[in-house]
Amino acid sequence: MKKNIALTLIFLSFLSVNTFAQIEKNWALGLKVGEPLGLNIRKYLHYGERAFDFNVGTYGFLIGSNRNYKKDPRFDQAGISFQGLYHYYKSLGKEGKFGVYYGYGAFFNLRNEMFIENNIRNNDINQFSIGPAINGGIEMDIPENDLTVFLDAGGFMELAPKPLFLAPALNLGLRVNLVK
Repeated sequence: MKKNIALTLIFLSFLSVNTFAQIEKNWALGLKVGEPLGLNIRKYLHYGERAFDFNVGTYGFLIGSNRNYKKDPRFDQAGISFQGLYHYYKSLGKEGKFGVYYGYGAFFNLRNEMFIENNIRNNDINQFSIGPAINGGIEMDIPENDLTVFLDAGGFMELAPKPLFLAPALNLGLRVNLVK
């Protein structure tokens, strides 16, 4: 059931991005490898000086899939992650091929939490985490096309279920810019 909902959301995201990109042409679509691993959708705002990033992907796939930050329960598999970040952007150099960005936002993760009693696994339940996120990065436009390579880093802090639990995020990615 969860997989069907996740696939439906991703499919609808692709459809909506294509529809809006044809009208406004100030969107970007990319893939991120790291934590979280997945799809990056960017909407440029204020003549490219700001942007809103929406990320959908896995949480705990590459880093921290086996996490035990409470006494009894632990996570032993990747979950799904949603993240929204508002970025400020600054071009570097005369030609503007390089840029830096930084921003803040929020995240929502959903994973299965497992319980082990007497070395027997039972009663897996869905567990969510939610909280604020920060992010910053550098990007480079590839000459002669609309591709951008980016490297970003940041982190998030859980407010629930484990208040003040900090987790890092590091990504390398490629975006196709659909800008006028």
